[in-house]
Order: sequence, then C-alpha cells, then structure tokens
Amino acid sequence: MESNYESRTIFGTSRVEERIAFVRSVYLWLMAGFGVAAVGALSAPYVINALIGVAGRFFWLPLIIAFYGTFMWAQKVSRTRPQNRYAYAAFTYVAGILAGLAMVATAATQASGPGIVLAALAMTAADFLVLSAYALVSKKDFSFLGSFIMMGLGVAFIGILVGFFLHVAMLQMLISAVIVIACSAKILYDTSAMLRTGDYGDAAGFALSLFISLLNIFLNLLRLLSGGRRN
Repeated sequence: MESNYESRTIFGTSRVEERIAFVRSVYLWLMAGFGVAAVGALSAPYVINALIGVAGRFFWLPLIIAFYGTFMWAQKVSRTRPQNRYAYAAFTYVAGILAGLAMVATAATQASGPGIVLAALAMTAADFLVLSAYALVSKKDFSFLGSFIMMGLGVAFIGILVGFFLHVAMLQMLISAVIVIACSAKILYDTSAMLRTGDYGDAAGFALSLFISLLNIFLNLLRLLSGGRRN
C-alpha cells in the first residue's frame, strides 16, 4: 500500500515539475522575443532608410511580406528544433522593426510623442502582468472566451476593410479598442490553455501567440493614446 502511495506521489510531483518547467520555458521564450524585438525597434530607422533606398515609397511592402512570412514560418516549425529558434527570432525581429516604425511615427507627429510611447508600453506591460497573474492564481478555465475572441477579431477585420474606404478617426479608434479587448481576452485564453495542456512540446507556439497578442495591444494602445492620428 505504501509503495503504491509513494509511486502516485512521485508521479504527481513529476507532473507538477514538468508543468512548472513548461510554463517557465514559455515565459523564457517570450522574454527572449521581447529582447529580439527591442533590437529590431532600435534598428528600425536604419532598416527603413535602406528599404526606402531600394523600394522608395513602397518600402512598407517588403516589411509586411517579411512579417507574415516569418510568422507563418514560426508557426509551422514551432515544435522543430533548432528551426523554431531561428523562425521565432526572425519574426520577433521584424515585429520589432514595425513597432519601432510606429513609435517613431508617433513621436514625430505628436507633441508628447515619447510620453505616449512610454505610456503605451507601460499599459501593455501592466495589462499582461495583471491578466497573467489572474489566470495563474485563479487557475480558471478561460476556454469559453474562444468564440468571443474570434467574434471580436472578426468585427475588427471588417472594420479595417471599411476603414480603407471611410477614413473616419472614430471608426479607427473603435477598431483599436476592440482589438485591445480581444487580445487581452486572448492572453487569458492562452495562459489558461498553457496551464491545462498535457503536451509540453510547444513552448515556442504558446510564446508566439502571447507575443502576437501583446504586439497588437501595444500598437493599438499607441493609436488610441495618439487620438487615432498616428500615421
């Protein structure tokens, strides 16, 4: 009897340790992504100048292609080592360049541009810390948010399409607000899934999903704080 109890205890302890190690791995991947994105943001002016020299006013096109291309690559190889490291680094670097471009544009077009950028960064960090802490401490299952997230992002996508034809600042701000709410819900959803998964082989995939949510929250908070006037 004691032997069976000990084996169950050891097995339970092992599973808890595996889960803790997995969660730690996800957050290490995420922090590494932030580090690479910071390098991308700092190098953004140089990259943009180089692209303008090559593509002129269409300099944004190679960036968009690189963003979606590296994102799909990172998703595809998230379980494959060491390709997942290269793909994740490439994606977060390109994402950092786009974030850097948005920050430079805001700082250049707003009287309090640097302050708005810092406020958006602080609000994004606070949003992530509060939501993550709540999901980790409460251990609630937030899988029910899946349909809400899809609906919110669907509405935002339709709004973006409409925005191409109707350049209304209020519509753009409404879209940004919807994206911030939907991506905040996605953080709860992903953190809950991370705590409940029995598959510990895709830490990079979870980190990628969290990184995307945080990137969208930051960029759209930047738009909201600048009054929808960011170019």
